[in-house]
Amino acid sequence: MSWHLLVAPLHTVLADGGLEWAAGAESSFGLPEEPPAARELPTVSQVLSAFREAGCHGVPWFQVVGQEVTSDLPGCPDRATCASMGGLDLGEVSLGVDGADGDEPVELDQAVTDIGFRKPSGTAVLAAVVALASQAGPLLVFDDSGEHVFVVSPGDDPTDLAQHWPW
Repeated sequence: MSWHLLVAPLHTVLADGGLEWAAGAESSFGLPEEPPAARELPTVSQVLSAFREAGCHGVPWFQVVGQEVTSDLPGCPDRATCASMGGLDLGEVSLGVDGADGDEPVELDQAVTDIGFRKPSGTAVLAAVVALASQAGPLLVFDDSGEHVFVVSPGDDPTDLAQHWPW
């Protein structure tokens, strides 16, 4: 069975009625009453930096012009024991990049509109999102069913978040 977690800057999702959608999820955590102010989207470079800072690994489903992505997002060191050992495997990682087709290599300075994780460790996604929120602002995490939505904001305590994290 395949499952996905999706991450997007909160202000982009909550614009144009997204707050009602998120509030109608089966479970939610951290949703604000009002959408946050718009801000710059994170860049490909910032996203990769957050993955590295969090100590995560995964399989990139994107290419960066002139760069080997596996230097920033290495493969899983031991797939057989990673999950049982609390490894930080993001699974298959895709980036939605402003102005780029899915197969087109992207530039490090391009804006990231969303991030997809296929078959990730929930712990890894939380670690990556906490690291990215410090640079990109509040982020909305949701599963492919739309049943669960979760907001991670800069300065949130990872231990507290983990107690509520549904994945």
